Amino acid sequence: MRNTKTKVGLGVLAMTLLATSCGGDGGSSGESGGDLPTIRFQVIDSDPASIPLQVMIDEGLDREHGFKAEAVVVDPDASMSTFLLGESDIATDQDGITLTIAQQQGEYALGFAPALNMMTGVVASDDSGIETAEDLVGAKVGHFGLDSGTTSAIGVMLQELYGIDINEDMDLKEAGAAALPELMASGEVDAIFNYEPFALRATMMGGHYVFQPAKAWAEKTGGYAPNLALLAARSEWLEENPDLAVGARDAWFEAVKVIEDSDYELLKEPEYAEILALRDEAELDAFVQYCADLPCYSSSWDESDVTGTQEWLQLFADRDLLIEDMPEKPVTTVLEEQ
Repeated sequence: MRNTKTKVGLGVLAMTLLATSCGGDGGSSGESGGDLPTIRFQVIDSDPASIPLQVMIDEGLDREHGFKAEAVVVDPDASMSTFLLGESDIATDQDGITLTIAQQQGEYALGFAPALNMMTGVVASDDSGIETAEDLVGAKVGHFGLDSGTTSAIGVMLQELYGIDINEDMDLKEAGAAALPELMASGEVDAIFNYEPFALRATMMGGHYVFQPAKAWAEKTGGYAPNLALLAARSEWLEENPDLAVGARDAWFEAVKVIEDSDYELLKEPEYAEILALRDEAELDAFVQYCADLPCYSSSWDESDVTGTQEWLQLFADRDLLIEDMPEKPVTTVLEEQ
């Protein structure tokens, strides 16, 4: 639900992921990588969701689970089309909203595991006097688009949790996601809505978090928070490749566990830091701390996540926000229970 992504280092990411995936002919699942079928994972340049895939490949977890992982690096503006056209098997960049829109257009795909937790936040200038979400009322707040997933999700949460209508209760200013930290630091706005690493960058430029959606929503629900991105596959692919799908999920979770066991310090290793393409070592250190605290990844998924996703989508449908109606069928699933 970011709707905007930086486009730095596309060639670096492609070469890193594809070179370490032990070659291959770019075939889809069912074609062999050696004696193993290939699963094509769709990734976006500089996206943290690329890291578990790289760890999976580096640790040989894909092969342990009976497949060869291959990265397909896509333009974020074309990622849904690439996915639905079958140019990849598993997407790491879709969410409940995009899967609902696809379903309502006659294209069926399902999220079956978390790729990224909701790595977004509201950051206020240290000079603003804003310390809590309630203090945002009347403030000048920067965002990168009212129809972006980030702004929409933060708006829904603020209304549900605090009765704050961002359109009525704030003086909103729009700018690019990458420009928002500087806009706050220069005093042109009091606070910003953004995704990572730009929200984190703002905290390093004289700001502090006043609202972290993942933590706030998990506290409200007793554990569930919506995902920024899901592992998703077309329903047809899931039906044809149930064992491969389960293997892909399990290999992903094991890769996340490797990251968790390092307390996210693994992200500082050059091959992973290069994928993230952060500004400098200080920002990388801060990002690692942020991920360990949030955390950025999850290694579990069950029916409570399916239910939580449906309830989250209902809030958008009720507001006619990004989606007009609820999907006829759930857009997420627990694989063994298909």
